[in-house]
Amino acid sequence: METNSKESKSGFAPKKILFITPFFGRTGSEMQLFYILQNLDRQRIKPYLFSRNNGALIKELSGGISSFVGYKQHPNFLYKIFRLMLYAVNINPVEFQLRLLQKKLKADCWYINTIANRDAFSVAKKLGINVISHVHELPLSYSLVKSRTIKNMLNSGMCIGCSEIVCEKLEDMGHKNVHLLYGFVDDKKINLIENSDIIKLQFAIKADDFVWVISGNTSTIKGIDFLIPLIKELKHNHKIIWIGEVENNGTMCYAEESVKANFADRVFFTGKKTTDYYDYFNIGHAYLSLSREDSFPLVMIEAAHLGKPIAGFNSGGIKEFVKQNIGIVVDQLNFKTLATAMEQIEANYAIYDQDKIKSYAQTFNVKVQTQKLTEILERYV
Repeated sequence: METNSKESKSGFAPKKILFITPFFGRTGSEMQLFYILQNLDRQRIKPYLFSRNNGALIKELSGGISSFVGYKQHPNFLYKIFRLMLYAVNINPVEFQLRLLQKKLKADCWYINTIANRDAFSVAKKLGINVISHVHELPLSYSLVKSRTIKNMLNSGMCIGCSEIVCEKLEDMGHKNVHLLYGFVDDKKINLIENSDIIKLQFAIKADDFVWVISGNTSTIKGIDFLIPLIKELKHNHKIIWIGEVENNGTMCYAEESVKANFADRVFFTGKKTTDYYDYFNIGHAYLSLSREDSFPLVMIEAAHLGKPIAGFNSGGIKEFVKQNIGIVVDQLNFKTLATAMEQIEANYAIYDQDKIKSYAQTFNVKVQTQKLTEILERYV
């Protein structure tokens, strides 16, 4: 007897879950959601996606995943006009759209990705929807949202933290149903195209240079201002390449002007990279994290998949990932100690076996982690 197409192999209909995210762009938390959606067992979970913005990842979603874009950036211009009409009669467009979607989809649960979803949390509360919150942030980032958003997030039936330190902060606030799901990447997406020697020419990298790569927006949270006191402590043959969008603010101006005046041959900002991102990443000997606070940066796992040792400040989840022979983590704001650690990695580079680092990165495997998440979801929904 054939299984009903609407039912899973177990004979039960798959659970319908509406995944909600703010931008669906190439940030770590939203890349994580992308990997989850791409690898969920559709026999067990029926996923839908709502993104407030029309992010770049929407076009890359596999077929069979229905996605909905907020009216503000909807491809159909009429929805943008409709949004203005809703505002004119004092109706929140995001709330209006989420109510319609829930009525249409009858989702068993909402899975809210990141704390940057104030409307989704409040609407779920009004409708009495079961909520799972996937939290990627630590307390420094809590300041980016209102206190009521954090309180609404804490009303979620379940919270999933991307590292032990994130889970600890949720439990500190009294949440009783917190699960750990370490961040992961899809190593099949890590492809090298360009010849690294050609890229090295752009930065005049010499044979005796030791190159560190940093990846991410040049923000204060990522430690852009820490770059200058650190580079002052490093040996002259250490060069730093920062891959990521260059922010337009005074702190970045401080870093750029300092580099221009004193370190123009040692620090380079590539700007945002897309298809050639991993080619630029791969020219580094090692990966450097200067973050003030970082829950469990996916770029750290990308570095390991490329066989790069890691050095950085103890900003959160990095301490949970970087073990012996993977790299060195030092206390925050101790620039001399970090510089010494970086020079130790250069001096003992042969200890950091690329194949062993790559093998270690595979323990944060997309298939295994998504299976773990599926089991968590099925127990809750």
